[in-house]
Amino acid sequence: MGSGKDHISLRQVEIFRATMKFGTVTAAAAALGSSQPTITRELSRLEEHIGFRLFERRLQRLVPTARALKLFEEVQASFIGLDRINGFIDRLRDASEEVLTVASLPAFAQTILPEAVARLNAAHPDLTLKISTVDPRNQSGISGFNFDVGLIEDVYTQRDAESRVIWVFKLVAIMSPDHPLAQHDYLEPHHFEDINFISLGSQDPYRLSVERIFDMAGTKRRLFLSSQSANSVCELVLKGLGVSIVNPLTALSYEKHGLVLKPFLPAQDFVLSVLRPINRPIVASSDALVAHLSQICAETHQKLVREHLAL
Repeated sequence: MGSGKDHISLRQVEIFRATMKFGTVTAAAAALGSSQPTITRELSRLEEHIGFRLFERRLQRLVPTARALKLFEEVQASFIGLDRINGFIDRLRDASEEVLTVASLPAFAQTILPEAVARLNAAHPDLTLKISTVDPRNQSGISGFNFDVGLIEDVYTQRDAESRVIWVFKLVAIMSPDHPLAQHDYLEPHHFEDINFISLGSQDPYRLSVERIFDMAGTKRRLFLSSQSANSVCELVLKGLGVSIVNPLTALSYEKHGLVLKPFLPAQDFVLSVLRPINRPIVASSDALVAHLSQICAETHQKLVREHLAL
């Protein structure tokens, strides 16, 4: 047999994969919409092309060689990406309306987004949604954004996406029910003197703004614990490990567990913005999702007002 230096074709790979997967030439032919003689002929050509046997013929059956088994492992790994693409195409085909892709920071994905999706689904039951809990701003400007709606903290000024501020909340102080600070109507920096304080991650923009307030006031807190997640901070506070200042959306979700929320002065903005990539086709249902998010923010604000946590 010849050495065959040219690359094999995708069709040859498909025939080999189907034969290995289904075990017989007849089954492979049926899966590929071909005939048994054609598959047999193509397998012989493939073996001649690559220069070694892939199958042994025993009692009218094909038995894979050791080399064939190793090659099949590599082929299967290569086909994983193609299978994912085909699966996504099937989901697109099955979706009677459209697919809406949302990228959201966890602070929103775990608070207001589920309710917004529930309301959207009630009006558009055939809509297919895909949600990823990542920072939409971290995606590559070269490869392009892969979401239709992005939910972020703060504002966004780059030209590759339209940015709209949906709501501006105020950060709140949180503590366990039995903590001494729970007795106050509101809290200022001096209340936190020598108090165990649980910080957000070192690069969190809201941690940095809070740090500046305490530095300007000259307050010395006991900083012994930090966590990147506002949810984790709330859990730690409930365990009585300290107090903190976090966004009100996450804090409200822990009220039912006993978390106590207090206004913090001077008030610090917590901004919710929505991003829409400019160079991406507009999905009609994205407008409805943003409208639901805006309504839920308004309802959340009213709840904060009733609890004297917002003006």
